Amino acid sequence: MINILHLYYDLLNLYGENANTRCIVNNLKRNNIKVNLDLKSIKDKVDFTKYDLVYISCGDEEAIEMALNDILRFKEELNKYIESNKYLILTGNAMTLFGKNIKTNERTLDALGIFNYKTEYITSGGFKNASSDRIVGEVLGTTSLIKEKIIGFQNRCDYIYGIKTPLFKLNTKFSNNGKDTSEGFTYKNVYATHTIGPLLIRNPYLTDYILDKLCKDKKLKYKAVDDTSKLAYKKYLNIN
Repeated sequence: MINILHLYYDLLNLYGENANTRCIVNNLKRNNIKVNLDLKSIKDKVDFTKYDLVYISCGDEEAIEMALNDILRFKEELNKYIESNKYLILTGNAMTLFGKNIKTNERTLDALGIFNYKTEYITSGGFKNASSDRIVGEVLGTTSLIKEKIIGFQNRCDYIYGIKTPLFKLNTKFSNNGKDTSEGFTYKNVYATHTIGPLLIRNPYLTDYILDKLCKDKKLKYKAVDDTSKLAYKKYLNIN
């Protein structure tokens, strides 16, 4: 049995990112692996020791602040969860919750402080909308985890500074700080990225890598399956 928690499933769910948890569940079930998915949100009680994988997705700036105010109560539990090599997947701006702070255009918010990176909202970017300047567009990159390329989408209003262990290498425009090619963050079994799409649907080989690793830790056998997501991935990259 693999137990999964989708935290803030309702509050942080822009762009249908809950498809990532459905993807995980379906892939495990196709391997005849029993899986349980719990949905938790603000003010809910959470026992992180029950879970093998926790997923948190993206939301607008107001939603992220609401989630931050709630998740601070779990700082000690989340730190223990991460240090015990449990799996944590963060997509979109969810990764900002785990840094030292978030500097908005008006004030600086203390974040969980589990990791040392810092977030700053940008003052200029790809285009301007009613709320702020943003970085928006399709991304194409690489990762040391797999040989296949990473594809996806970003729509964000922040830069992140101080990350030394990035997850991906992307075009500078879509990097953590807008100055190099490093994007996202990884530590032990933490996989964090601004890239959405949904990430695991659009990158089935990355999904296979994470689930195979998780299953091995649980002494379960995972076999990758060729399906429509891989056909879509190859078509996007014009791979025969």
